[in-house]
Amino acid sequence: MADNRADTRVDMRTPLSRVKGLGAAHHGVEHWWLHRVTAISNIPLIVAFVIIVANLAGQPYPEVIRIVSNPFVALLLVLCVVSVTNHMRLGMQIIIEDYVHDRGWKIVSVIANNFFAAVIAAACLFSILKISFGRVPLP
Repeated sequence: MADNRADTRVDMRTPLSRVKGLGAAHHGVEHWWLHRVTAISNIPLIVAFVIIVANLAGQPYPEVIRIVSNPFVALLLVLCVVSVTNHMRLGMQIIIEDYVHDRGWKIVSVIANNFFAAVIAAACLFSILKISFGRVPLP
C-alpha cells in the first residue's frame, strides 16, 4: 500500500534556483568544476613542463631557442601557463572568499588576485610567443 503522506522536508531554495541548480550563495558549481578540471589538466602539463625544462638545462642559448620555438613545445608551454595561472587564480579566490571577512578588503583582494594572475599569464605567454615566432636575436 502506498504512503499518501506529504513530504515533510523543507527546501529553502526557490523554484528557479532548484531548476538552475543554484546553491545558497546563488552560484552554480562552475567555479568548483573549473578548479577541478584545471587541477586534472595540470598533471600532464606540469609533467611535460618538467621534462622540457630538464632537457633545456645546460643547453647553449641557441639550442634553447630552437627547442622552445618548436610549435609543439610552445603549445605545451602555452597550455601549461594558461591552466596553471587559472588554477592559481581560482585557488586564491577560494582562500580569499573563505578567510577575508571584510567586504571591502574581499573585493580589493579578489580584484588584485585577478590582475596578478593576468599579469603573470601575459608575461609568460608574451615570452613564449616571442621565442616561438623567432623574434629573439641570437648572440
